Amino acid sequence: MGAAISTLIGVLLTVLGFFALFFAMNKVLDLARTQWSLFTGMLGLLLGLLVGGFLNGNGVGGGFFTIIAGGVVGAGVGAGLGQLRDLPPTRRAELADKVRPWVFVGPALFAVGITLVIPTIRTAVLALKDRRSENWIGIDNFQWIFTNDDLFNVSGVGDIFTSRLFIVGVIGIVVGLSLAVYRGREIGVNADFENPSTLGWLGIGLTGVLFAMFTVLSGVIWNNLWWVFSVTVFATGLGLFVAAVTNRMERGERVAKAIIFLPMAISMVGASVIWRFVYNFQPPGETQIGALNAVMDFIGRDPVPWLIRLPWNTFFLIIVMIWIQAGFAMVILSSAIKAVPGDQVEAARVDGATDRDIFWRVTIPNIRSTIAVVVTTLIVVVMKVYDIVKVMTNGEFDTNVIANEMFDQAFRFTQAGRGAALATVLLIFVAPIMVINIRRVQKEAALR
Repeated sequence: MGAAISTLIGVLLTVLGFFALFFAMNKVLDLARTQWSLFTGMLGLLLGLLVGGFLNGNGVGGGFFTIIAGGVVGAGVGAGLGQLRDLPPTRRAELADKVRPWVFVGPALFAVGITLVIPTIRTAVLALKDRRSENWIGIDNFQWIFTNDDLFNVSGVGDIFTSRLFIVGVIGIVVGLSLAVYRGREIGVNADFENPSTLGWLGIGLTGVLFAMFTVLSGVIWNNLWWVFSVTVFATGLGLFVAAVTNRMERGERVAKAIIFLPMAISMVGASVIWRFVYNFQPPGETQIGALNAVMDFIGRDPVPWLIRLPWNTFFLIIVMIWIQAGFAMVILSSAIKAVPGDQVEAARVDGATDRDIFWRVTIPNIRSTIAVVVTTLIVVVMKVYDIVKVMTNGEFDTNVIANEMFDQAFRFTQAGRGAALATVLLIFVAPIMVINIRRVQKEAALR
């Protein structure tokens, strides 16, 4: 208890000291305009205190004396430099104006550096070491990831092409492409990929092909990709559908949206516990307490072990995330649909467009950027999925994902290097999505 209190006091003092340093820097900048030597001396004092604290924390010097000595030396050096090189008042003001934004951004950069940048670099370094983080082993941990059949297995690639899902998917793609060409000729272009029927068939085809791949290929990484594709597509699609329908409701819009959004208020663990009861399985002849198997029993069918039956048990877990995230997509997309300019809608109606045409030709183009935000957000969230798998199956029955495997390797099997390598792979998967999203936001800001 005493150690915990001491740690808490230390953290509070550190935070208070940091804020005191922040306000002191802000005040010191005011001196740059009128008292240049005092400004450089105070700046040197603050930097000296930081250097002294860093040295003291790394075992250099004699405790608090090292910090004071650093401040004194820094103040002397700063004041001396200020005397040697004086600047005209206008140059001082420009310097103060350039430095001040960094003072305000400094706390955020410090927090990001401590909580994100440094741990990320350290994790990448640990990924190149052995299980005890003592010896360098190069990329052995990454080789283990992509040569371990439990993590990345491509031995069943040939079975994809004989899968019924693959055949259905190919048929859907062929029909979609044929419709695109046919519709395109009607309007004088090579192919019309904006037609709803074309998009629908292509979507069905692509989903069939990818599901064929995900159900045949096994491994943690394939499971993660299945999660990302399914949750992103179905949660976004369901959210868009509900948003479009509820926005046209004259009554009950708020109630309908509240019901769809309600799962977002439940934690991942809580949702997982709820759905474990939904999927609960008891042997035939026993009372079925799971909602789905109770229905199966009522209609005279045998109960189904939903969380054990391969390969679809992974998709049954994915449904939980879709149930949660559809509300998020619905709220964001509903706001975007309401923001579509009314004059464009009215102009389309005057030209004889149907509600379907307005949705696909007017609404969708106006909310594409919002759809992109929803999609990228869902990809990042789903790529790191952990709670649902941990609570419902603990990664057993071929349902494991990268985050859960990372936890097991690092903490259950004390394989720090492998756990760090899995975390690094996860970061590599997520980073491009974040970069694309940031660039898209920057482009939109430049156009405004």
